[in-house]
Amino acid sequence: MGVVGTAVGLVVGVASLYISWLGYRADRREHADSLGLTAMTDELALAVRTQWQAEARVRRLDEPYALAVPWRSAHADLVERWDILVRTSIGAPADGAALPPAWAGGPEGLAGSDGEIVEVFTARVPGRRLLILGEPGAGKTMLLVRLLLGLLQSREAGSPVPVIFPLASWDPDRRELDAWLAERLATDYPGLAAPAPAASGRGQVTSRARALLDQHLIIPLLDGLDELPAHTRAVALDAINRTLPAGTPLVLTSRTAEYRDAVDPPANAGVPVRLTGAAGIELDAVAPEEAAAYLRRDAGGEGTPSAERWRPVLELLPTDTPVGHALQTPLTLFLARTIYNPRPGERPAALPDPAELCDTTRFPTAAAVRARLFYGFIPAAYRPLPGHQVRWTIRQAQQTLTFLARHLEDDLHGGADLAWWQLRLAVPETTRRLLSSAVLGAVMALLTLLTFGFDELLFSSSVPDRPGELLMDFYEGPQVLLVFLGWGGGWSSLPRPYLLACAAYLVLGWLLSYAFRLRGGHTPAVRGRWSWNRNSLLLGVGAALLVGTVFDLVLDRVAGVGWGAVGGLVCWLTTAWNAALADLGSATSPAVLFRQDRKVFWRFLRTGVLIGLLAGLMLGVLVAYVDADVNGWYVELSDVALLGCGYGFWSGLVLGLTAALHRTAWGDFTLSRLYLAARNRGALPRHLMAFLADAHQRRGVLRQVGPVYQFRHIDLQRHLARHTEPPTLPAPATRPEDAEGRPLT
Repeated sequence: MGVVGTAVGLVVGVASLYISWLGYRADRREHADSLGLTAMTDELALAVRTQWQAEARVRRLDEPYALAVPWRSAHADLVERWDILVRTSIGAPADGAALPPAWAGGPEGLAGSDGEIVEVFTARVPGRRLLILGEPGAGKTMLLVRLLLGLLQSREAGSPVPVIFPLASWDPDRRELDAWLAERLATDYPGLAAPAPAASGRGQVTSRARALLDQHLIIPLLDGLDELPAHTRAVALDAINRTLPAGTPLVLTSRTAEYRDAVDPPANAGVPVRLTGAAGIELDAVAPEEAAAYLRRDAGGEGTPSAERWRPVLELLPTDTPVGHALQTPLTLFLARTIYNPRPGERPAALPDPAELCDTTRFPTAAAVRARLFYGFIPAAYRPLPGHQVRWTIRQAQQTLTFLARHLEDDLHGGADLAWWQLRLAVPETTRRLLSSAVLGAVMALLTLLTFGFDELLFSSSVPDRPGELLMDFYEGPQVLLVFLGWGGGWSSLPRPYLLACAAYLVLGWLLSYAFRLRGGHTPAVRGRWSWNRNSLLLGVGAALLVGTVFDLVLDRVAGVGWGAVGGLVCWLTTAWNAALADLGSATSPAVLFRQDRKVFWRFLRTGVLIGLLAGLMLGVLVAYVDADVNGWYVELSDVALLGCGYGFWSGLVLGLTAALHRTAWGDFTLSRLYLAARNRGALPRHLMAFLADAHQRRGVLRQVGPVYQFRHIDLQRHLARHTEPPTLPAPATRPEDAEGRPLT
């Protein structure tokens, strides 16, 4: 009775802990539901402000100082007439009511520069709907970030929160704008995916993200209409007008030419559409004297040797030359200073000379100068600097970034979001299924071989008989299939049954993978939760029938019923253990989500093992008593308890691994990364997440938007994806370990 008492005690203890845990979850849910939408906006505002302040530092928007970007009012044919804007905002003609004194008197009153953007949006524009246009690299996103930080700095508690939405990840043909906005909010700030408090009506459940949007507590800052496919831009503008009608504050950015094509399409190419109820500004080129001062200051200041290297270029900035036209935007100025200006401890003579940009034979057009800057940016970003270790050579970085850019262009149809959990899309679906099936089959085959080896080791060792028997009981589970396939014991009769078992394991691995993919997760998990559902119950019943049939054939009916119940219970509980979302206040970044998801992976594995051990222990004892009553057999409870624990452990381990592979993103990511690294040798580093973090935080090649990375500029992404020529800049190596032949890590 000692073993029985222990088993009962374990069951009661686990049940008590589970009930206490349910109570704790209920308290947490009650606390979360008591958090009203107004309080949510304050938490969200803090998260958004922290995120974009850090991103502004990483992007070096204020180094060596904030580059002033001037603007003027947009062309009249691209925006609403001013009198219509006023009438829409106040509900009366402009000459029939007293206008707020801060409003601009007309479109010309919107002109300004740099920090005035907050005043323009909040005070000068009627209705607070603004269109920001500009040429490629003119600083539209940079200005949007400054606007967001300025709005958050002056924001009052409980008021709407500005949030940047990169439009490149939206498909207007397949996704309604309101649904995409809510989905993007929940992706960037996972806590907003939880059910909102005080859902309107019984049975109507909405997410916090959707509730904030419905209550107009989000100010959408829509970035990059031009990054959508050309045929969808007019559709996108129409969707914005319908979902966010006049009177709803918003900001939209776009390249001027692409927006004009949507407003004034060619004949028979569609109906003209523009952003309704919005004023517009268009970014101007950086003034030549401002660009010259910026480059000299970053090079060390007026009169320094590094600044003097720019003299031939600066003399041409005000002229109608290729280099004069090219160095007119914040993007090209950033690329140029990164390539040609030395960092502390570097010798200017070791770097390329910026005067080469003046060579009209090599660079006859502004486009050729810009292409030169794009080619030189990656080698410059990864050149070894004194005091800064470089883990990846220029060649390795170029290969990896080119692969990732092509992944975005080809596998994600030109999208800009570089999400680590979407790397799986670079691997065909059939290949991913075969990989997960092969891993599961290999694990089962390895477990079988290991237990056989342990048995042989126990036979040949001096372990006392009784402990050896107990250990053999625990290891017996994986060997059942070998016995069923005709294994008679010993090494000599093992090969044929083992090969047949391996084939059966591959089939079983495919079946398990297929079953778990029915409810698999493709986004990162942050913790586990129980999710009782019919599919899990059906899988449990199927597992019970399968395991029970095998044991009935190998042993007897009682064993079949007992161990079938063990397998079914373990399968049911394991498949009911699902992924959950993060708290609203959780920090969200690619690295944080990666670590959280990896922890959930191992938690799934541990949960499967624990469930298997407990279920095997309970049902092992039960089967012992049933055998004694039905068959008149007497067995030691310790034997059957360890036998049950063994079967439960092995089945729980396999099912836990299957759940981990398909309930988290880390499993698919790891298998996909290993497959792609083997297939495209040298394209992906071993520590891909470390590479991405370094490219963002130290190299300035990537930017971070919530939990995803993006290339610093969409043109950089497209350049890497479409060009295969090697960079022409010299790659100075100041240390032996920076040689090109170093292995990719």
